[in-house]
Amino acid sequence: MSLLRCPNCGADLRLYARRDESGNLVCTNCGYVISEADFDVGPEWRSFTEEDRIRRSRVGAPLTETVHDKGLTTYIYARGRAAADPRQRKLAILQARLRTHGHRKLISLLQEVNRASTRLHLPARVHETMAKLVKKIYDIGLIKKNNVNEYLAAAAIIASRIEGHPISARDVAEALNVNIQAVWRAYNNIVRKLRVTAATPPRPSMYVSKIASRLGLSGEVESLALRFTALLERTRLSQGKPPEPLAAAAVYLASTLLDKKRNQLEVARAVGTSDATIRNRYRDIVDNFYIEVRL
Repeated sequence: MSLLRCPNCGADLRLYARRDESGNLVCTNCGYVISEADFDVGPEWRSFTEEDRIRRSRVGAPLTETVHDKGLTTYIYARGRAAADPRQRKLAILQARLRTHGHRKLISLLQEVNRASTRLHLPARVHETMAKLVKKIYDIGLIKKNNVNEYLAAAAIIASRIEGHPISARDVAEALNVNIQAVWRAYNNIVRKLRVTAATPPRPSMYVSKIASRLGLSGEVESLALRFTALLERTRLSQGKPPEPLAAAAVYLASTLLDKKRNQLEVARAVGTSDATIRNRYRDIVDNFYIEVRL
């Protein structure tokens, strides 16, 4: 409040300024209106249930790619005596048909996207990007009846890479029950046809938290492992090597140094690889960096 005293009577506004029912700021000493309401005092209607409040709201939900019309849907419904009117029911049925006419295949496909996203535990931002990719794939005719899951898996991988979400192709293929080679073929088709340039390969540091959580390790181990992966990325020793085994080797080394060791077989099982791979990636770290341990 810029004013400290009422312009009309000079009363101290810190004591006498109040807002009335309309939201106007008023001096209670003399009734002078200091400023008119500059905010919405609420809707002009009442609602008694949450569903009623949402349906009667004057604003809608944010636009979303997870439905065919991006959420720009108008619902016609009747209440009270209007519900018994056959003309009202006919209008509601006609509106529902028009809303889905010509989009049934896309609606069914986006329902599969939603189910796949739930199965993979994808964040909302990745889910949105995946749905947008699937719509583009559908428009150019890449998706057929016999390859839906393959393209959904590929879209999930690309969306995760675009949004920086750690997920492995093996986990996606297992969750959607598809062959991983078929997933990579679909992945290459999407990248080539849509010219996706933002799908950069994941970094080892993106997988450290997930691996440490699976092994039940502390934040101290995770922090040290992140330092190792940051060094690998900074020196470019991680280029050309799978990021998950590198992250697993960093977690294994960090757990050993902090006396919370997990054996190589446990670490290998956490990422679905062999203990020989963990040993090789472990050597990539210890052979290229000087590690000093202070007791």
